[in-house]
Amino acid sequence: MSSKLNKLNDTIAALATAPGRAGLCVVRVSGPLTKKIAKKILGYTPRHMAAKYSSFKAPGGETVDSGVALFFGSPKSYTGEDVLELTCHGGQAIVDHLLETLFVYGARLADRGEFTKRAFLNDKLDLIQAEAVADLVDSSSRATTKAAQRSLEGVFSEELHLLSDQLADLRAEIEASLDFPEEDLMETRHRKSLESKIKATQERFGLLLSSTEKACRIREGITVVLAGSPNVGKSSLLNALCGHERAIVNRTPGTTRDTLDETILLDGFLVRLIDTAGIRETKNPIEQEGISRAKKAIEKADCVLHIVDASAKPFEKTKPKENTIVVKNKIDLTQDRPGKIKENGEAIFFLSALSKEGIDELVDHIKKLFGADLNQEETYTARRRHLNSINLANGFFSSAAEQINNNETTDLVAETLLQAQNAISEITGEFTNEDLLERIFSRFCIGK
Repeated sequence: MSSKLNKLNDTIAALATAPGRAGLCVVRVSGPLTKKIAKKILGYTPRHMAAKYSSFKAPGGETVDSGVALFFGSPKSYTGEDVLELTCHGGQAIVDHLLETLFVYGARLADRGEFTKRAFLNDKLDLIQAEAVADLVDSSSRATTKAAQRSLEGVFSEELHLLSDQLADLRAEIEASLDFPEEDLMETRHRKSLESKIKATQERFGLLLSSTEKACRIREGITVVLAGSPNVGKSSLLNALCGHERAIVNRTPGTTRDTLDETILLDGFLVRLIDTAGIRETKNPIEQEGISRAKKAIEKADCVLHIVDASAKPFEKTKPKENTIVVKNKIDLTQDRPGKIKENGEAIFFLSALSKEGIDELVDHIKKLFGADLNQEETYTARRRHLNSINLANGFFSSAAEQINNNETTDLVAETLLQAQNAISEITGEFTNEDLLERIFSRFCIGK
């Protein structure tokens, strides 16, 4: 594995299930000493994938516990090394004693994410699939779970490999053309071939950037900010959307001084609701800070609910931006009917956060707004580092394509295409460094 870092040569052990009291727990061992440790703690050499009820023995012959031992021989294991999984009773004292015994027999405590890191270093997983393991553990919705499973299955990796192959093909053609005179290239329709390859690669970059942006949203959730003037019912609407009293509601303007977050699920997708301070002119330094934070939240939001008091006179005029939904609240004080209407081509929702009238229509609209993009079978999970690397690769490719279109097919163009390939390879871990690996795997839990 010359393109990756050197493997670790010691043997590791850790609790693979969640810490704390439980009916059963699984302790995992991986590394070159696993088979020897298994013979010491079990009293026999286990066979590959043969589960057996056994007693787990400490060095003096004391029984630590009894449970099921399951051995996986290298390379047919999660890490690619010999792996032993011991299922024991879930008392903390038993788990601690079992781990202490394994350490005496030659294992050490695994670092965070070290089992999955070894799987990556042994070519059992690429870096995207390794990150998908963490996404599965952290997933809080069915949609995120399903998307992470698709990343673990290699769906995202396959898309990147196809793009990398296209870049390699284009680079190979550029390098081959450097050895031929222009008249020979014209006879072989070299120019047409380059134009076709550039167009196909541009299209794949466009599709991949779009799908990766959606994949980031699936993993991170959608941010919806509730904004508007003081006392229009932002906090009341937040409580209504959450289904419980999350924010303090008071008729005094300026009650909300800071942003307030709450996460809900809409059709299985994470939605982060942010209640903000009412935006108005004020000399109160604390309220000014709250308004500043509200404006920053609005700038970063996927969607802004601009809330207006429907009962206020004169009516507040609104100029909604592309990602803004105008919501006229407090129709319980007016004669307005709940639901959506069109005003100057813009959708406006009339509702009452107090009586809950009209809220279902707003929720359905938010679902459709993002569901059309996210609720698809082909979705997967992605991270911002993936998106940044694809954008970087696209920048290199675009620079090379411009030079090719200007008939500047030199070895520098081939080098630029290689930089694009390397940016893509960094996503899957084929071209990476130790610092990046440490950042990624340090976010895992111990035992994964």
